[in-house]
Order: sequence, then C-alpha cells, then structure tokens
Amino acid sequence: MGQSLSETKQAKRAEAALGCEPRSVQRRRSFVVVIGSAFLWSWGFLCFLSPVMFPPDAALDASIGIEIGFFVSQASVVAFALCVMALSRRRRLVVRRSAFFVAAVAISLSAVGIAWAVRANAMGVVIACGIVDGVCVTLLGVAWGARYSLGPKRIRPLVVLSFLVAYLLYLVVPHLPGPVPIVCVCLLPVASWALWRNDATIRHEVASEVFPVRASDKGPGSLGELAAGSWEASVLPWRSLSVLLIATFIGNLITSVLLGRGYAGVDSLFFGGIVVCACIATMALVPLTSGRTTLSVGSVYRITVTFTAIGLVAIMVFGVAGVAVGGALVQGSAFFLQVLVFLVVTQSTQESGLSPLLSFSIGQAVISGVVFLGNVLGKQIGDLFGSGAFVLDVLCGAGVLVLFFMLVARASAYSDGEMLQRGALADNEAETRVSPQGEAASRVEAALQPATSEELMVGKIASFAEAHGLTHRETEVFGYLARGRSLPYIAGELFVTTGTVKTHTTHIYQKLGVNSKQDLLDMFDAWGSQA
Repeated sequence: MGQSLSETKQAKRAEAALGCEPRSVQRRRSFVVVIGSAFLWSWGFLCFLSPVMFPPDAALDASIGIEIGFFVSQASVVAFALCVMALSRRRRLVVRRSAFFVAAVAISLSAVGIAWAVRANAMGVVIACGIVDGVCVTLLGVAWGARYSLGPKRIRPLVVLSFLVAYLLYLVVPHLPGPVPIVCVCLLPVASWALWRNDATIRHEVASEVFPVRASDKGPGSLGELAAGSWEASVLPWRSLSVLLIATFIGNLITSVLLGRGYAGVDSLFFGGIVVCACIATMALVPLTSGRTTLSVGSVYRITVTFTAIGLVAIMVFGVAGVAVGGALVQGSAFFLQVLVFLVVTQSTQESGLSPLLSFSIGQAVISGVVFLGNVLGKQIGDLFGSGAFVLDVLCGAGVLVLFFMLVARASAYSDGEMLQRGALADNEAETRVSPQGEAASRVEAALQPATSEELMVGKIASFAEAHGLTHRETEVFGYLARGRSLPYIAGELFVTTGTVKTHTTHIYQKLGVNSKQDLLDMFDAWGSQA
C-alpha cells in the first residue's frame, strides 16, 4: 500500500513537472506568471517613461532629472551583466531566495526617493536610485526570465501577454486620482516579488532545484534554477539579436532627437508609443487564439519593422504635422523590439540550457546598452544640429534604408532556413517509407550484424560514465547530451523538470571539468578514440 502511494505521488509530480496539471490549475499559474512579471515591466514604464513622478507644476529640470535617472539605470544594467560575466569565470554564482525580496524592497524605496528627489532637485539621490534600480530590476527580471525559460514552448506567448498587461497598466495608472499613481509605482515591485515567490514555492514542492540547496550527507546540493546551466555566452543567437538591436537603436535615436532636452513631451509621445506596442502585441497574440500555432518571432519582427518604417516616412513626408503619429509609431516599435529580444533570449535559454542568470543579464544589458546609446547620441545630434526638418529627413531616410536592407537579409535567411528544414523533412520521410519486404530484410540484416551503432553508443556511454564517476541519473542525462538532445527534450523523456536536468548537467560539467556542451562532446569523442 505504501509503495502504491509513493508511486502515485511520483506520478503526480511527474505530471506537474510536464505541465499535465488540470487546466484550471494551469490557467491559475499562468495568470500568476503573467500578472507578476507585468507588474515588474510596468514599474519601469511608469517610473521613468511617464509623468507619474513629475510634480504637478513640472518644470524642465524635473524632466531632466527623470531622464538622468533613466540613463543611470540603463548603464547600471550593463555594469551588472559585466560583473556577472566576470565573477562567473572565477566561481559558481549562487543567488539566495532572500536576495529577491531585498531587491523588491530596494526598488520600492528607490521610487520614493526619485519622487522626492525630482521635486527637491537632488540629482545625487536620483543617480543613487538609478543605480539601485538597474541592479535590482535586472535581478528580478532574471527571476521571471528563468520562469519563462523553464516552462514548455506554449509559455512563450505569455511573455508577450505580460508586456501587453504592462502597457495597459501604463495607460491606466497615470490617470488615477491623487497620490494613487505614486503609491502604485511603489507597490508594484513588492507585488511582483510576492507573486514570483508564490509560484516558485509551488514549483519547489515538485522539484527542489528551484531554490539553491546546500550539499548534505543526505544528498547533493543545487545551485538553484537561476545559476544552473551552461555559462557559455557565445551560444546566444547574436546574429538574430543584432538585427533586433539595430532596429531598436534607430527607434531610440529618432525619438531622442524629437524629444530634445528633457522629457517635456513624454506624456504624448510615449503614450502613443505604448498604444502602438499594445496594438502590435495584440496582432501577435490574436492568431494564437484561433489554433495551435506557435509564436513566430520572425513574423512579429517584420510587422514591427513595418510600423517603424511607416513612422519614419510619415515624419519625412508631413514634417512637424507627422511628428506626433510618426514618433509614436517609431517609439512604440522600438519598445516592442525589446520584447522580441527578451523572447529570443527566453527561447535560446530554454533550448540551449543556459544559465538564466547569465543569459537574461546579457539580454537585459544589450537592450539597455542600445537604449542608452541611442538616446545619448540623439541628444548630441540635437545639440549640435538641432531637430529641424532637414536633420529629421536625413535621419529618417537613413533609418528607412537600413531597415529595408535588414528586412531583405532576414527574408533570405528565413527562406534558406525553410528550404533546409523542408529538405531534412523530406529525407526523413524517405527513410521512413519502407515496404514490408524491405523492413523484413532490414530486420534480418540487423540480426546478422554483431552489434548495431546504437548498441555501441550505449556501451560507450556506460563505460565513459563509469570511468568518470557519474551517477545513474547523470548517466541517463549524459546519454541524451551525447546524442545532441536539448534540455527540454531530456526533461520530457525522463519525466522531470528542465531545472532538474539543468542541475544534473551542471554536476556532469563539474565532474568532467568542462564548461559547455561542445567541450563535453569533444571530450567524449576524444575519449572514444583513445579507448
């Protein structure tokens, strides 16, 4: 009886790990993930890109103060990612669960500090709060990124949905009466942390690798889901990211020139940009409600770049009259391109088994770096050449040309990829289409052979694992890794969470003394030739 109860518990845990829970439970957990992460994204929009923090009689100095705080926070995100990369080369990083609560409280207190400092014109406090925000928001962003990357493929649309909810909060909160908007800004980070902690605790009951666990006599330790995984930054799809970042840079450059010094026009320009973001997000999500189609980053990218090009052309053709609409299109597209960067990093982290602490720190850093450079360069161009019709025509024309050539390059890349994929599918189908006589002949031929390639592979894996002291579970995971399988695939085959597979992979890397999957495969091949 006890054994059957134990098996029942294991089966329930396996179903929960694979997302086979009742639909009501899945919807509730998806709701928590979407709302919790949306609270964090909306905090950044409301604090730095809305008039919520401005005093009632907002002056130019107040908008400049907010702008400086925004620039400092973006630079801090880049610095944080560089520190993570540097420290990871020396030792394994572990982030305790208490760090996220401290980060959430620090963000809330910094919002209070910014609201006071802008009114008191205390630039030192604004800069200090910007530094705190850059580090702490990145840390909470990594936590939500890890949650996305460890889920099934169907969780990816939730990334877009969370930003859509964040856009709606941006549009609604500033219009609430009295001090309610500032109170909301202060409470959003803590609320985001509370929802993340609730979700992580539930998942920790299924797989103990969610939070870091120290090694003991009863079992091995765990780095936690944020630090577990590969620390090879070169695995990230830099080519795809560069295309998105170039378009993001163009949008932020044009917007910075239009704004001039300060955020005096933030209420109209960014408001319209967020509306454009919400429209693009809705266009991306609507096809998903009509069937079991997946979210295509390439198709959404083409839609977003098209919005950018239309905005640039509107500014060139209509001049000052087209700045309001054209600027909103350009700014909104630049905002949503950042969502696509986050989505690409999520997919890469999920498929390549990267450490979320590394991948999402880098992802947020490249976004912040591009936003920072685009805005700063735009300010410099505005100071040197002004923001007249000729300057805008030159910048918008150059932007349209760059976007056109990038669209052509990406279209050819997608076509080549589709042709290769179709060719591979055709080859697979040809191999599987075997007549009954041919199948029988192949079986006779296989029986006459002393050992198949798969049998040789199994024996080679077993002897390699025994020689390097791998446990039974680590040997199973290593067998899939040696065949080139991804971590989500291994998790599905072994009926465990991706976080559990990441933990086993980390232990395998430590025992073998390698730092990446490619190093592991090279070592395995070299060992086979020596044997």
